[in-house]
Amino acid sequence: MTVTEAKTMANDAKRPGAFGLIGWPVAIVMGSAMLLGGFAGYNQAAIDNGEGPLPVWAGPLAALAFAAFGLAFYLRRYAPMWRQWSPRKRRYWLTLAFCGAIGGVVGGWLVIDQPGERGLTEMLASGALSPGFAIGAALLWTAGLAVGMIFYHRTIDDHEERAWLWAGVAGWYAFIFPAPVWWVLHRAALAPPADVMLLFCLSLIVNAVVWMWLKFR
Repeated sequence: MTVTEAKTMANDAKRPGAFGLIGWPVAIVMGSAMLLGGFAGYNQAAIDNGEGPLPVWAGPLAALAFAAFGLAFYLRRYAPMWRQWSPRKRRYWLTLAFCGAIGGVVGGWLVIDQPGERGLTEMLASGALSPGFAIGAALLWTAGLAVGMIFYHRTIDDHEERAWLWAGVAGWYAFIFPAPVWWVLHRAALAPPADVMLLFCLSLIVNAVVWMWLKFR
């Protein structure tokens, strides 16, 4: 083995991987949301025990500080890889980061909006929402998805466009097959009322699986 080959292998070993490029931002967003949930749960427990809660701004401030330190570490580690990318690839990942940030904001807001004694299932599925959160989350979802999709379709290549189009068709099939069946069975008192969000989640999961399979195979 030559010296040049040895140096190349050493540099490749030190180069950050693509898994961390995607995984670290997801971990930072989830960690910030969990931190918000921890503060909300502590304040609710303190109120239930007749103790004074922490200031309302303490949880969001801690979550922002955690996210800032995490992003600083992330940018420091992945800045060389970022500079090597083409402008189109940078716009692509910025678009995905924007969509992920929208999801993180909605998720963190949901945690703050819910009473601390609610479990995860009740918080995500059946618990009542405040009007302020409902309106804000609806606007963020609609506007964020519209903006994100415009930039996403302007940055993807032909291969990913094909993967996304077939994934969209598969997700649509995952909705139109069970939805009428569930509705008819409910009309005959053979099934509970159709759950729109459950059908949406099924469609989303099928969409994601098909997209990943076609994109990365």
